[in-house]
Amino acid sequence: MRNRLIIFFTSILLVACWNNKNNTQEQQSEPEEKTVSTDTIQFKRCNYNIKRNIYESKYPCYEIHVDVQYADGNQLVSETINKQLVTFLFGNSIMPFDKAKEHFIDSLSMDFEKDLKEFYDPDNEHEDTYAYEYKIVGKASDNSPIGIIAYTNRIETYTGGAHGGALESYINFRKDTGSIITCQDVFGNKQDEVISMIKYQIVKDNDCKSAEELEEKRGIFSLGDVYLSDNNFLLQKDGILFCYNPYDIAPWSEGFTFTKLTYKQLEGYVNQEIFSTNK
Repeated sequence: MRNRLIIFFTSILLVACWNNKNNTQEQQSEPEEKTVSTDTIQFKRCNYNIKRNIYESKYPCYEIHVDVQYADGNQLVSETINKQLVTFLFGNSIMPFDKAKEHFIDSLSMDFEKDLKEFYDPDNEHEDTYAYEYKIVGKASDNSPIGIIAYTNRIETYTGGAHGGALESYINFRKDTGSIITCQDVFGNKQDEVISMIKYQIVKDNDCKSAEELEEKRGIFSLGDVYLSDNNFLLQKDGILFCYNPYDIAPWSEGFTFTKLTYKQLEGYVNQEIFSTNK
């Protein structure tokens, strides 16, 4: 089961302690939809929550919270976006959005239940470690540049132990076609230079004079160096936000490492053609 969770939570790393949950009643909400408009494409919110006790006792138990948005509107564009979101959010590449969501929740429920039954020890003085939780929030940004849909996915988990895990990742779409904007599309052959700029900005954000000083004081860069991927940058109106998850480049005690470069700073390093579509 734990190997299956690795598939669900690829790159999820331990970050912060979670408070224990006290509600022992089983509650299951009906899917809730709310429309969020972004010009030609609308995003509908799908909200689903479940709390379940395995036995009649308070523990073991688990909670699953799914609060995600999917595209609606222009059929061809929304279908293209949703196919990508199904993989991005649920790790499924063949099912429609609703079916993929249901399959994901059902699979996670079965895995949690199986795991809790197998490992539950009523004599364990830390019984609250058997209160599992999974929360995913996926939404389109209201701070996207014209012609672009920037989407954030935030996952928080707890499956026993001293603290939970967290992961934040991004995906950027062209609004006219629904196709994904990759870091190659944005930075081309300037990626190494941009990586250096990101690292310098992180050092500056933390009031240090060098990467070596920051590593010594905070442990940032001690576990890895700055990188670019298709899912760690978010296109915004005034610049680009970069995210490094716990354990990417720093210990879990540092949490997330965010930094932002303005388009003025990135002048000459960003392909301006990505902003020219659907204006």
